[in-house]
Amino acid sequence: MDWLATYSQALEERDEREHVDKVCIESYTKLADHAAASWSTPLDVQGDAAPAEPATPKARSKGRGTVEAEAPALATLRIDLASTQKARATLESQLTDITTQLDALSTQQRLSQQQLTVLTKQKQDVDRKLRDRDEELRGKSKLVEQAHDEMAALGLQLNVAEVRSERLEKENKELVERWMRRMGEEAERVNRDSKWE
Repeated sequence: MDWLATYSQALEERDEREHVDKVCIESYTKLADHAAASWSTPLDVQGDAAPAEPATPKARSKGRGTVEAEAPALATLRIDLASTQKARATLESQLTDITTQLDALSTQQRLSQQQLTVLTKQKQDVDRKLRDRDEELRGKSKLVEQAHDEMAALGLQLNVAEVRSERLEKENKELVERWMRRMGEEAERVNRDSKWE
């Protein structure tokens, strides 16, 4: 997110700079167009330099020298104007290219922002599902522990019951043997008393 914010801020600062210079560029462009239009009309040297009285050969020579001196300066100005207009056309081409690139980057940024929003929502959904699964696993782990504890307790009770059953079975067997022995002794005594032997 940091690079995106930095990039957006840089674009905004550049736009502000270009808007500040835009007024100057437009004013200069209008001035250059106006100058080019005025310079493109032929100069009426005789009309501007015509005196009220007929000019002498000396005066004509002086006026022609002034026009000849101004002609190179005018040519230089026209060359500068053509160079400036060429530079302006180059700048306009660059501005068009930069504007196109800016539009493409803005579109890409918008798409990236939308994709970032979608991915962020997906991440939140996955995080929520993961938390739900963790809680479910903790609950199942508790159930497994409880079942294990219950099985251990039942196993212990079963062992105790088996030991008790064996002890009771042994005691019962001993009681039966004693009872049988006693019955046998009584039967022998009765036989002896009856003298059946």
